[in-house]
Amino acid sequence: MGLTIGRARKGTSAADGGSRIPFNAINENLLNKIIDWVTSYAGAHPEESKLKFKSTMTWSTSLKIEDFSGGAFEQRGDDMVSTETIGKENTPCIRLHKDSDGLYKMSVQTVAALVQVLNIARDRRLDETRACLEANPDPTAVIAGDRFSSVKGEDLSTYRYMQEIMKEGDSEEDTEQKRITLKLVMHIQKQDVDLLQSYSEAISGTMRLTPARVEEDVVLIKEFCGEDEDVHVLEDISFTTDHKFQNHCRSPPWRQILGDIAYIEVKPHDEDPFFITASTTGYFVNKGWVKEKCDLDYEPAGEVNSNLVELLKTKSAKFAELIVRQSWDDLSNIKNKKQKSLKSKPQTVNGRRK
Repeated sequence: MGLTIGRARKGTSAADGGSRIPFNAINENLLNKIIDWVTSYAGAHPEESKLKFKSTMTWSTSLKIEDFSGGAFEQRGDDMVSTETIGKENTPCIRLHKDSDGLYKMSVQTVAALVQVLNIARDRRLDETRACLEANPDPTAVIAGDRFSSVKGEDLSTYRYMQEIMKEGDSEEDTEQKRITLKLVMHIQKQDVDLLQSYSEAISGTMRLTPARVEEDVVLIKEFCGEDEDVHVLEDISFTTDHKFQNHCRSPPWRQILGDIAYIEVKPHDEDPFFITASTTGYFVNKGWVKEKCDLDYEPAGEVNSNLVELLKTKSAKFAELIVRQSWDDLSNIKNKKQKSLKSKPQTVNGRRK
């Protein structure tokens, strides 16, 4: 589910380390779908659901010791652990640990244990799922190991793992464990693809930006740019490339898949230059140009804003001061004048007026 979670986290605040999943209708629907899939999966696939995770899945939780009761749990100091254990070390499948700062951390070792925690959370399941995925943005890597990390493009990890299973030399027990692991990974990967498709469709249904809209916004604001900082709202604003693909996007195809449309360089009068990503979900400041890579760092460095002017106001006090002397109607009037000017120009064929 790493690809879908990465898409849901796109455009979060740099103050959060880009790890937050914003609460909105689309993301709430996504989290509920994940909850439904995980809870139903345990019943449909009991063998895979009891497979011990490669790494412990841990997150900050709102659950407390008093939320756990019955013979399935026992208290050990400040911790509450499940009586059910797993592995040679007899690790508790569920552990609720109280930190020195008084906050609680939840740790689970299997899918079945995860379902048990969600059942205990009840009406807090959405919050727990969000916290879990923010702390474990690539669940497949946690469950099956880093070799199964979610990647873009061609992924041969599953194929190579199948080759390992077919090789002779492993014990029957090891081969069986690998078989179960492979089944679980393939189930998760299929669900990730399904979730990503439905998420992309939902995003498209509420799309606020198109290549044409981005082009219009930048061109219009550029009309108010110049060297006079007492008059011009910015020194300059421009796209990072003049190249357009057939779909009119300026971002490379592998970034278009993630929703990026174009990248904009902004030169304010009162701040250092910075770069903005125009994506289907809105505008946001990215982490800027990396000299060593000769490329942009596409990671978000701020919140998503549906309005380019409003975003620029938050980044430049001079822009915010001067833009109030103008209005979006003024910008639109410039556009209308340009369109009328183009229509009024005589059309020519082979250099002759028609």
